Amino acid sequence: MTAGVNVKTRQISLCLAVSVIALCVQGCYHILATQETLLEDSAEEKYEKGDFAGAIRDYNKAIGLNPGYGVLYRDRALAREAMGDFTGAMKDMDTAVALRPWDLEMSRIRVEAQIAILDSLQSPATNSAAADKVLLRMQIVTARIRIIEILDKLIRLQRNYGEEDPQAYGDRARLRFDQGDARGAIEDFDEVLEMDYNAEWAFYNRGLAEAVLGDDPAAIRDFTRVLKNDDSDGEAFYQRGLARIHAGDYERGCSDLRRARDLGVEESESAMEEMCQ
Repeated sequence: MTAGVNVKTRQISLCLAVSVIALCVQGCYHILATQETLLEDSAEEKYEKGDFAGAIRDYNKAIGLNPGYGVLYRDRALAREAMGDFTGAMKDMDTAVALRPWDLEMSRIRVEAQIAILDSLQSPATNSAAADKVLLRMQIVTARIRIIEILDKLIRLQRNYGEEDPQAYGDRARLRFDQGDARGAIEDFDEVLEMDYNAEWAFYNRGLAEAVLGDDPAAIRDFTRVLKNDDSDGEAFYQRGLARIHAGDYERGCSDLRRARDLGVEESESAMEEMCQ
């Protein structure tokens, strides 16, 4: 009888021990989660106030408590970008997307961050300050290629979810154009216009790509479409004028250049001097 009582006592003690451990684990997790939330809130507040270095310190601590939470890496990336640490920002965004590969918003933010970095590299201030212009050019080309690859993945992910995103195709089209891939750019602008036929910016940019390929009739049609909706668009008049002159229609082409000049497009003056005498 005593042995039976002892067995039951040991079983009860074991159950109590397990319960205590479970409560301790739950309590520790709650404490850590609370600390992480407080650090995240603190980091967001510092970011909003412009204290990016302070925000990064708080995000570092929060990530130490929860290294698998992709949102923290995303937010730290934005703070690093604001500090000019583009390399660190890119690494954080890559980690964020790797932790949340299904998250379309996260992937979209990564694209936007990469484009912001590219814009910084391409800015006149960066160009004038660069000691090695060749190296800067290589960095710009590498950044474009990288963003195109990221957009390829984003577009595939969106297709899997049945979502349409004209902006993603538009971003990739512009990057392809800048890289000299006018045909690829036209394909992407075609996708944009299939989703949103009122995207006037896509008509204009597709017209630029068509002009580069020497498809003057197509370029003229696209610039004309833009001007039907906004007859004060000097750049569209300028580009249509060049396309018309290239196609041999000097009369209407020079008329477009004059209109572009009147609308403040400075390049029109030199173009007229060269082609409209």
